[in-house]
Amino acid sequence: MFGFSPNTQPRKDEARKKEPRGQRGLPFLRAFRRQRRYIDVTKDTQFSDAWVLLAILLLGFGLIVSNRFFTTTGILLLTLAGIGWLWSSLSLYGLHYRRHFAEVRAFQGEEIRLTLEVQNQKFLPLTWMTVQDIFPTELPLRETSISFNSATNQGEFRTFWMPNAFQKLTRHFTIDCTARGFHKYGPAQVETGDGFGFFNRGARFLDEQFLIVYPRIYTVAEMGLPAKNPFGNLRAHGHLHEDPLRTVGVRAWTSGDSPRRIHWKATARHQELLSRVYEPSKEQQILIFLNVATLERHWFGTIPELQERTISVAASLANLIAEQRLPVGLIANGTLPGSDQPLRLLPGRNPEQLTRILELLAAVTPFASDPIEQLILREAPRLGWGATVLVVSAIAHEALLVTLLELAEAGRPVVLVTLAEKPPTQHLKGVTVYHLPHLIDDLILPQLVDGRERPPEALEKERENARFQRPVAVG
Repeated sequence: MFGFSPNTQPRKDEARKKEPRGQRGLPFLRAFRRQRRYIDVTKDTQFSDAWVLLAILLLGFGLIVSNRFFTTTGILLLTLAGIGWLWSSLSLYGLHYRRHFAEVRAFQGEEIRLTLEVQNQKFLPLTWMTVQDIFPTELPLRETSISFNSATNQGEFRTFWMPNAFQKLTRHFTIDCTARGFHKYGPAQVETGDGFGFFNRGARFLDEQFLIVYPRIYTVAEMGLPAKNPFGNLRAHGHLHEDPLRTVGVRAWTSGDSPRRIHWKATARHQELLSRVYEPSKEQQILIFLNVATLERHWFGTIPELQERTISVAASLANLIAEQRLPVGLIANGTLPGSDQPLRLLPGRNPEQLTRILELLAAVTPFASDPIEQLILREAPRLGWGATVLVVSAIAHEALLVTLLELAEAGRPVVLVTLAEKPPTQHLKGVTVYHLPHLIDDLILPQLVDGRERPPEALEKERENARFQRPVAVG
């Protein structure tokens, strides 16, 4: 193949001065001399129009001089080029590439079987076929490795196939689900061609699949929570309490009604005192508020491992609440990919409620949209009066504690589950606090005391004490 090197082409005036006088008037020769022969290593084939031109020249020369060798060579080159072009043109017809997952949902730490399938549904065999598929680098394959493309910031998995006519080939791999998230597979780029290597064809399979990896689920023993009533005393099933935020009608006013209960608009319309009728409720609802921030000023960044364990605690608590057959919801100051709104799923008894919560926790991004205390103050007035506010946070800073105290003083059931290194020092009246330092004991870095680093024995003793320390409910 011939090509130009743009960085080495001299200017026309300078080139004409350097050329011999007898050749200055031949532009074809000047262009031919400036051309450089090279091999393009980025292409899978080195076939070009020059081969066809060469075959025609050999065939013409052989016919003119009546030479069988040149004639046969020209005919052979033209025949091979025609067969190769036709073979390459039909190579993509009836060609299928598929991925099959044994499961599309898994928990962190599990493994999933992946099957890649190539099917050639035509009489024409394929002597070579390469597939470049987009795989997430966060989920490694046990049998081989996934290459990372720094230009696209994506993982690429390359495979080579040789499907025969009407043949289906399969290969099996094992995916280690080591990272939480919504992991996308695809699209795939397929290249194939003729058996001589003259021509190649490419196609893009736009099929995309998602593998959902849920956060890790801790047991009650691993979290160290009390087995009985971890979220406070449950109300008796036969006891009804009214929700003052939900009015369902009016009735005649009685002497025992509070002035706040009077429906003033209905009273003015009917010219008699009428009281509100509130929606009765007899079940406890629990709404989980997840704080994805690991630093008090969330714009400073995050601690990834601490954040992942906080999300796992929130998922574990949601699973525990669902096992107790209580309505559970989730609100988080994290967002979904491509969105800037916080997660919001109100408590409900839908059979798929726990699955929805786990999917939201699998997809939540590590960046906080708002401080958790502002989110709680904004969402709390919209909740049912009997709903328990369960806050899960890696940190227990002053602004959050003040907000929880305000809710407790207003009569809200409030529970705080924190993974902070140190528990809250102030007394939180009416707030049940669970401190879980044993879940992050391996993340605590050595600290300096009086300018000296504590010995490893002291750190190990502190971690052992934290591991066997049970959370204490305060308030």
